[in-house]
Amino acid sequence: MAEEEIVILEEDISDSHEVISVLEDETTIDDGASLAKEKAEPKRGEPKKRRRNIIIGSLAGLIFTLLVGGGIWIATLPKDDPIPRPIDPEELAQELQRKTPQSPFEPSRLDTMLQKANLLYEQGNKLEALKIYEDIAVFNEALSQYNIGVAQMKEKDFASALESFKNAIANRENRAISALNAAVSALELDNQPLFKYYLDLAQAYLPEESNSPLYSYYVGLIHYYNNQYIESLSAFSHPSSEHYGERQAYIASKVLAYLDSNYQAIDNLTRHRGLQNSLTMGLLHARIGEYNIAKGHLLKARENAEFEERALLALALVEAKLGNLMSTSSLLLEALEKYPQSATYRYPLHVSLKPSLFDVSQAQNDFKGGNFFNKQMRYDMLFYFAPYQIFNARQNIDTIRKGSLSINLESPSEGIDTLRAGSAVSKVNALISQGIRAALSHEVATANRLFQEALNSYPQHSILHYNLGLTYAQLGNYTLANKHFTTSYRLNPRNYLGGAFALMSGDLLGLPMENFIKDIKETLESDDELEENNPHIALIHLVENNIVSTVRWMEHEKEPTPFYLMFDTIIARLSNNANAYVKYAQTLQDSLENDLVANILGFHATYGDNDIKDYARAIQIEFRKLDVDMNAFYYGPKVVKEQYVKLLQIGGLLYHERENLMQKVLTESQNLPEMMATLAYISLYTNHFEQAYTLYNQLIDEHKMQDSRTIFLGAVASIGSNHPENAIALLELSKLIDGNNIESRYALGLLYLEVKNFKGATIQFENIGDSGFTSEYFSFRIGD
Repeated sequence: MAEEEIVILEEDISDSHEVISVLEDETTIDDGASLAKEKAEPKRGEPKKRRRNIIIGSLAGLIFTLLVGGGIWIATLPKDDPIPRPIDPEELAQELQRKTPQSPFEPSRLDTMLQKANLLYEQGNKLEALKIYEDIAVFNEALSQYNIGVAQMKEKDFASALESFKNAIANRENRAISALNAAVSALELDNQPLFKYYLDLAQAYLPEESNSPLYSYYVGLIHYYNNQYIESLSAFSHPSSEHYGERQAYIASKVLAYLDSNYQAIDNLTRHRGLQNSLTMGLLHARIGEYNIAKGHLLKARENAEFEERALLALALVEAKLGNLMSTSSLLLEALEKYPQSATYRYPLHVSLKPSLFDVSQAQNDFKGGNFFNKQMRYDMLFYFAPYQIFNARQNIDTIRKGSLSINLESPSEGIDTLRAGSAVSKVNALISQGIRAALSHEVATANRLFQEALNSYPQHSILHYNLGLTYAQLGNYTLANKHFTTSYRLNPRNYLGGAFALMSGDLLGLPMENFIKDIKETLESDDELEENNPHIALIHLVENNIVSTVRWMEHEKEPTPFYLMFDTIIARLSNNANAYVKYAQTLQDSLENDLVANILGFHATYGDNDIKDYARAIQIEFRKLDVDMNAFYYGPKVVKEQYVKLLQIGGLLYHERENLMQKVLTESQNLPEMMATLAYISLYTNHFEQAYTLYNQLIDEHKMQDSRTIFLGAVASIGSNHPENAIALLELSKLIDGNNIESRYALGLLYLEVKNFKGATIQFENIGDSGFTSEYFSFRIGD
């Protein structure tokens, strides 16, 4: 299923704080700001539910998904640091009007002022000169205190820096910037009241900086720390000068990411070049689903020791999105070895169901875009229309006659053994007949049980293995289907259809098929009774994805059986022969008027090129008029459930059909477990997860429906209904029953990552390998 692949690579802000400060140069005041390095990791065990603020800077390159919330959670105030009195805006405004100099000093004016004071003193105007000397002294003291605070912040001595900035503010010089840096220092000390106090103070003193070239930068920072992101973006996007333009664009990109304007955030970042942005650029590209681009940035970021841990983990998750699970495993283990204390807590992962499962628009696009004919679907359609094989009645009669003749010729022992063998074969053949009758009535689970019972009596029966394999394939158990198809072919190398289906089921499992293909081709070539252009070699060409060669079979004259018509329909679709596609699909529909799958296929061929809204309307009106056998949906093969649910989803009829099925489950007892399974399946798509969860548990525990697929779908319902512990248990069982169930392994690996079990996750991912696997059901996001 196509999936809008949006990865949200976000990091819990409690794990790492990235702080913007206004650390100005030691020798100047208004020429800019520099960013503090990232704060150290918090101690484990700190409260997780805390008020959140978004704090960022240029050196940390922290993840761009900003979390919604209030301010930073701050620890208890130190006992020797009383809570400051709240700021009264009106009182502060009056104080500013009364005490604030009209023209704040700038370092570039110091020499001029000193020359003026010297001149006045020499000319005898000592009082005016002394006043200027006093102002210069006060200014120098403030400048000294401020620069001391800057130096202390760079040394991460935030307590001392806070005191220095307090002194600078008390000297009434550079108060807005000093207050802002005092707020940052308080933030680093986890002192929320002081942080809020100095942030308010910085805003109150902000008018003093109205003539500063960095005025927009200060305004943006204050709004930013006050969680006023729209206002901060406006300030950063309209700088009052060219000073620190890249830095303002950098912070603006974080705000844009918070507002989910990811492409604009990336554009902003391109103006802030440097190695420290490789991590951030990688995370942003991952967020919008550009995983290969993200991978390039993250590989560059991991070359920087400061970012290696986060880059390693982000790469692991990107590789998981690309389906390279072996690479994911290697990166996780490397991160765990290098950073055992923090790696598992760096990116808190949350497993979820893919939104596209329940998105009608996505379902419409998938159906219209050809997912009806992806590899698994076309194999499932062939399995659905494939003929069951009947026993050789003539051979059985000959065996009984031979036994009778032996008795008549006075060889009683040999004759009795032959008759017993004939009797056993007759019983097996009777079970085969019953199984085929059940399968043709869509009771595939019943047919499967009958074939298994027969196999216990006659384990070397090629036809029996073929029929049993076909029921497993229709139920979606490709592992056991492959086992029995392969056995059928080995017992009878002339059972070419069994061999072809062994290849198809093996292809779905990702098994190496080269030798098996070579063996079947050699057997086919040695069979003089076969034409060169035959259905068996065409099926092998389909597995090889050699569509050109399959076209020869489509154009070949043959009996229009449902299986051949389905095969021709697939070939026409894959070869983009629209006319042939419509022709064969409609012929199949006409030959099987009541078959649900044939009608879905014919309907798709007739209306598939319409506008998707018209297509949905046709489902609601035209498809509902068709007289189809619904038993195939209630308790039939897997492909029927999947395709009919998709059709209902596109047409907006899921809830209506679910209500009908609920009534049927309440009133009928035949094939009840299978109907309950269908109700549970459709409930997943109507978001009735709790009911699906309950139904699957009943099926597994009470009705002993313990195949790998049913258990896996129970895990899907568990995730949807927020029962992750139950999901882990079910996935472990599903994987144990069928080690080739990759969906179970993938989901289990993700859930192990969610509970910080890196080693458990890597075991599952290593078994999948770098196969490009994409889950149909599961996704993940980063963050709580």
